[in-house]
Amino acid sequence: MIARQRCYRIGGLAGLIALLSIIWLVVLPAYARQPEMRQHLKWLDDRGIDPSAMYYTELDVMDDILAKHRLAELRQESNRPNR
Repeated sequence: MIARQRCYRIGGLAGLIALLSIIWLVVLPAYARQPEMRQHLKWLDDRGIDPSAMYYTELDVMDDILAKHRLAELRQESNRPNR
């Protein structure tokens, strides 16, 4: 019984490695070949930006998101009853 459990664990590990390999070697490269992603990667490359070093605060959309968040906070503060 122990040998069978060991085979299942080894098989599970091999299956997980195979799944991750398929994602890394097939799915992600296929996604990178999509026109929108290619355009975005070219835009980053033209500006000398390393996408792996980007933080969420460096994204273009973060300014809009932060502005909306601050507006929502201000509205909440104005709707609170005065103490």
